[in-house]
Amino acid sequence: MGGTFKCPGCGETTWGALKHCPKCGEPLTRQCHECGGTWRYIYEGDYRFCPSCGARAESARLGG
Repeated sequence: MGGTFKCPGCGETTWGALKHCPKCGEPLTRQCHECGGTWRYIYEGDYRFCPSCGARAESARLGG
């Protein structure tokens, strides 16, 4: 998985293979509020619905 994107926490340029931002530690994974399915932050703008259950996607960060 590749491609650069901005960290949602600090704006640092990061890439899809990371689990957390190397500058601020922000989790780079999102979680569905309905089924608990997860996806990478890099797809945040692309996913309007959970790819696992179809629930409307929210900007919920996965703690960690």
